[in-house]
Amino acid sequence: MGNELDYEAGYTNNSLGLNVRANWSLGKKFDLVPDLTFYLPKNNQFADGGESVTTVYALNVNFHYILNYRTRSNFYIYLLGGVHAGGWHIKDNHYSDILGKTYDLNTLRFVPGANLGGGIQFKIGHKTEVFAEVNYLISETSQLIFIPGVLFNL
Repeated sequence: MGNELDYEAGYTNNSLGLNVRANWSLGKKFDLVPDLTFYLPKNNQFADGGESVTTVYALNVNFHYILNYRTRSNFYIYLLGGVHAGGWHIKDNHYSDILGKTYDLNTLRFVPGANLGGGIQFKIGHKTEVFAEVNYLISETSQLIFIPGVLFNL
């Protein structure tokens, strides 16, 4: 029932996400990179009254395999693979004239998955790096994800 309801009501969230991550070196060739992403809530107003709010979040634990580990002093290119635990919270209260249904929903759902992708990371200062990665999420909610960002070494 959850999937049918999600599809019929059109719950989506393509909002900007905020990603917090750590990056631990496991030798010259590997890094362990856990991250948490929170996507800003998406509010849908319905023409016939009512609204829905969808909030999405994701927890990932990835391993980076560094391809240019011998020359990684200023930048490195990596492949990534790991596990994903994502979820969403949907709060909805409206009546759909089109479907002839009343939606009164407050649900939280988690979906496991796997990540495959790659990226590049550049040092731009003593304690600052920029990165960009492309990641394909394999799960019930499969999608291609692009994540640019800045890392601050603590």
